[in-house]
Amino acid sequence: MAEEAIKSQLAELIPVRMLNEFAYCPRLAYIEWVQGDFTDNEHTLQGTRRHKTVAEVKGDISDIDEKKIRARGVTLSSETYGIITKMDIIDGENGEVNPLELKKGDGPDEGVWEADLVQIGSQMMILRDNGMECHKGYVYYSSTNRKVLVPFDEALESKVIDIINRIRSCAEKGEIPEPLNGSRKCEGCSIAGICLPDETILLSNIKGEKEIRCLYAARDDENPLVINEQGSYLSKKGEELILKKDKEKLGSVRIMEVSDISLYGNVQISTQALGEMIDRNIPISYFSYGGWFRGMSLGMPHKNVELRIKQYRVYNDENKRLGLSRMFVHGKIKNARTLLMRNAEGIKYVCTAEMKRLGEKALRCKTEDSLLGIEGAAARLYFMSFPQMLKNGLKDGFDFKNRNRRPPKDPINAMLSFCYSLLTKDLTIAALKVGFDPYLGFYHKPRYGRPALSLDIMEEFRPIVADSVVISAINNEEIKPDDFIIRNLGVTMNPDARKSLTYAYERRMRTQIKHPLFGYQVSYRRVLELQMRIMARCLNGEIDNYIPFTTR
Repeated sequence: MAEEAIKSQLAELIPVRMLNEFAYCPRLAYIEWVQGDFTDNEHTLQGTRRHKTVAEVKGDISDIDEKKIRARGVTLSSETYGIITKMDIIDGENGEVNPLELKKGDGPDEGVWEADLVQIGSQMMILRDNGMECHKGYVYYSSTNRKVLVPFDEALESKVIDIINRIRSCAEKGEIPEPLNGSRKCEGCSIAGICLPDETILLSNIKGEKEIRCLYAARDDENPLVINEQGSYLSKKGEELILKKDKEKLGSVRIMEVSDISLYGNVQISTQALGEMIDRNIPISYFSYGGWFRGMSLGMPHKNVELRIKQYRVYNDENKRLGLSRMFVHGKIKNARTLLMRNAEGIKYVCTAEMKRLGEKALRCKTEDSLLGIEGAAARLYFMSFPQMLKNGLKDGFDFKNRNRRPPKDPINAMLSFCYSLLTKDLTIAALKVGFDPYLGFYHKPRYGRPALSLDIMEEFRPIVADSVVISAINNEEIKPDDFIIRNLGVTMNPDARKSLTYAYERRMRTQIKHPLFGYQVSYRRVLELQMRIMARCLNGEIDNYIPFTTR
């Protein structure tokens, strides 16, 4: 029977845990093993804590013929089957060994779950392939304190070999399995927010449930840490980050509450704090004093090489690249028009009608040059009407004629550039989290140091996030005309204004909205990641085209 298994010393050994997950849900195993994507939830953390009792290697199975033994945390592999595992417990007596797998759940009324059967069967096969006598194993369900005997036979071996062949074939073809359709399994799955089962089914026109479930939290518990106190120093002490200036403590925050860190201008960070952030995969973004996004420190790149390969292939396909670009521009124009209709009192119908026409024209555009022309025409209309979204029009000190930058020549443009920089940073983090190369886009051309993909996805969010923040900050008088500094031909914000605008931006990112396609509540920050994952599903071929996020 072993000859039927896939044999190759050059092939990567499959963790037995992945066989368990493939039997439970093939898509789950593919995302975790092939794409290298995973996140914890309460169930996986409970399982990890429970396995800590057996994680430390104890005992020795080499003297099984001489005495009764119990070994914990033993790692063994099988080149014959191409699998590897770390076994919770191995009991042995009279020359025979029996693996014991610990599970935190209840288990079925009789026997063991199918996925657990595959896992314990795999462990028995590894022990046998290493020359040991093994005729049975056990699965222990801790919630019901039940230990279930699993005998080894040819039927179990055939089942395991079939799973091995299927998962390896799936990986070699690079074809992600379809999501489970309306399954209860998705409701407790830690990677539901990565897999997007219901969303993928809806966007790919697969016949599925009409109601889209929100299978993950509407927003994250962690929050960004933004530091713009010039001359300050960020260090680590235990499980906290400490901010000091001139040896005086300015504040502290628990590391577990931090999603990412942004440092503006002359802010230092200790090697220990930097190393801890890298180990925890918490990105650190660096900005100039004036707010330009300069770069980022992050741990090892995402393991999803498959996605980046597909990203490069699509970039080299002119038709696909243009198809994506059309959607970016369409989403931007549509959201800009919506923002005007919501906030610009007395906006002329001819303006909104023309923007609607340009948005629809973008979807039919045949060349990248003509698409740039359409975007430019819509932008001129939009920014001509921008002052109408401010209460009582332009106030004293808030002059605005057109969009300008490098450097911004008026306070409003300084605020827009600052918010666009924050949005670029957040989208770059989302792109890296999903597994993209953020520097290779489809609409924005690759250029040294420019996160082109982040700028692509940012198009649809410029009006409804960044522009909206600027409008609200002015209308609510959070930012005032005397909060700006004029230097040469440019205008910049003073430190207090940057803090106020950063708070306003973060408030917007935490705001929960009803998703226009999926119907559930989700924060804007989560939407950024959601759009990146929809882009990934598009490049994987699961959905026909990228769908921009547009508000109603």
